[in-house]
Amino acid sequence: MLNLVRGRRSFFCRLGKEASIVKFDLAGDKFFMVMDEKVSVHESEDAKLVFEMDDQKRVLCAAPGTNGLLFTGGEDRGIRAWDTISGKLAYSIEDAHSARVKGVVVLAGSDAASADGDPYLVASASSDGVIRVWDVRMANKEKPNPLSEAITKSRLTCLAGSSVKSFRRPQLGNNVPQKEQDASVEDS
Repeated sequence: MLNLVRGRRSFFCRLGKEASIVKFDLAGDKFFMVMDEKVSVHESEDAKLVFEMDDQKRVLCAAPGTNGLLFTGGEDRGIRAWDTISGKLAYSIEDAHSARVKGVVVLAGSDAASADGDPYLVASASSDGVIRVWDVRMANKEKPNPLSEAITKSRLTCLAGSSVKSFRRPQLGNNVPQKEQDASVEDS
């Protein structure tokens, strides 16, 4: 771990196995390392292992959420929400996709969070090219349905997204001022 303010190494630790994913929580107090089907939670201050969470199959993607949640997806084709305070599984969407989940994004913000601050919109992408948006409040239903789905016809390997709303208005036409467009119509 490097301290970028001081430009020095804060600490180092040897890993028994190579981590495929390293992510920080939103506050920066903890970081998560994924090694196959295990997700370990560490303190950012000194890399002290807090606990490990075991998934059923290999974890291929992870995204931190608010209130200590970590969303993961992988070989089991589902989406899991882990409580990183207790180390327990908070909830999951089983068989969210028909292929392995390669990307997950928490879509949270001032207008995309419920009253208690929990994110409830999560997007996931599978290797067969399907992107789905889920309302995770419906995860307790037997088989929740996605809010939206896009079929990209591509082999997806990751997913990135944001819930920030753009305030720019789309430009129509070819960006030629209206006076010039009117003049060219009169000349023809």
